[in-house]
Amino acid sequence: MTDIDDPQFDIEPRLIMRYLQHVGWSAGDFGHKFNRVFFKDDAPDTVEIFFEKLASKEIKRKEVFFALKTISEFYDREISDVSNDIKSLSYDQITSKIPNEYVLNDTIQLRTASQYINQMRGFLASSATTELTGERHSKRTRKEAMEYAEQCRFGHTFRGSFGFLIESFVGLNEMPTLDIISDNLPLGRRIVERITLGLAAYEEAVETQNPSVIAECQDGFSANMCDAMADMIEETDVSKMVIGINLSPEWRSKRITSKSIFFIEYKNIELLRVAAKSMRVDEKPRPVQVFGRVRRVETDGNPADLSEDTAPKEIEINWASDDNTLLHVKVMLPNADYAEAVEAHRSGKPVSASGMLVRVGRSWRLDQVENFKVMTF
Repeated sequence: MTDIDDPQFDIEPRLIMRYLQHVGWSAGDFGHKFNRVFFKDDAPDTVEIFFEKLASKEIKRKEVFFALKTISEFYDREISDVSNDIKSLSYDQITSKIPNEYVLNDTIQLRTASQYINQMRGFLASSATTELTGERHSKRTRKEAMEYAEQCRFGHTFRGSFGFLIESFVGLNEMPTLDIISDNLPLGRRIVERITLGLAAYEEAVETQNPSVIAECQDGFSANMCDAMADMIEETDVSKMVIGINLSPEWRSKRITSKSIFFIEYKNIELLRVAAKSMRVDEKPRPVQVFGRVRRVETDGNPADLSEDTAPKEIEINWASDDNTLLHVKVMLPNADYAEAVEAHRSGKPVSASGMLVRVGRSWRLDQVENFKVMTF
């Protein structure tokens, strides 16, 4: 028997009433003390659920308990499934599923799951930044966008295959109407609508092999969103991802249907890269001083013998720029400085260098390098 103190009963009665109205029940007052929801069909008896308007915490808990039991029996569903559906009314949902060949006994490699969560969080933050700023390319991710991404709920779904569920909070519509669609949509809904429109443009671009379709969709993907989506497919290293959008019925949409399914394939991500490049504003080289740990060292010659090696020697520095964006900056160094950089890489010591910061595609390079040194503090 299910315990009344189980967390699945942590639901406000008004949320249950709103859910039942969305699936065809009627609601109204019953005298001065109670709210009533009921389902009337051809059966001789009407199914009714009552909630006391000014109920104590204990009474409210019991009412929710018996309401969920009634709904579960009426629809022949598990109480936990009914509870999850009701709670999800305040959220838009983004689902993503990976091909079955990556799944073994309902599990996937931890690396794949970890990369997906990190990359999806970045995609959500990029989407929120685009919606907040309206810009086709942003140099940095807005703080509010990062907060939005952190507040999204992540879960696992799809038994028999493997997928993730992301829930974007939209809340309840306190003034629901049948005929008027609100122009004052919550941020979470606007972000999910933008993602949906961008995915629709992507599928059209795949069909026509024309990346400009993505760039021309003003309410869809930005350059940052394109790159973030492409990164997610590349970093998780899967051949395809199926993404579904399921909007909460609380907020009607002028532009998209209630549920949409999209297919993102590895072989087509170059369309996203090309679209991103077309939307990205060229940045002029600027003088900077970079500071951070050495991320990578590379030479075409023998790293054990630098005395006679004249081959190019490149390092990559992790640098938090002035707007707090993490950049991987490539720096070419002469022999002596490169040897110090290799040692700094081994010991984990930070380095610094000054020069002109140049953007090359999605990469960064430091030209006219001066004053390279290992920081010893």
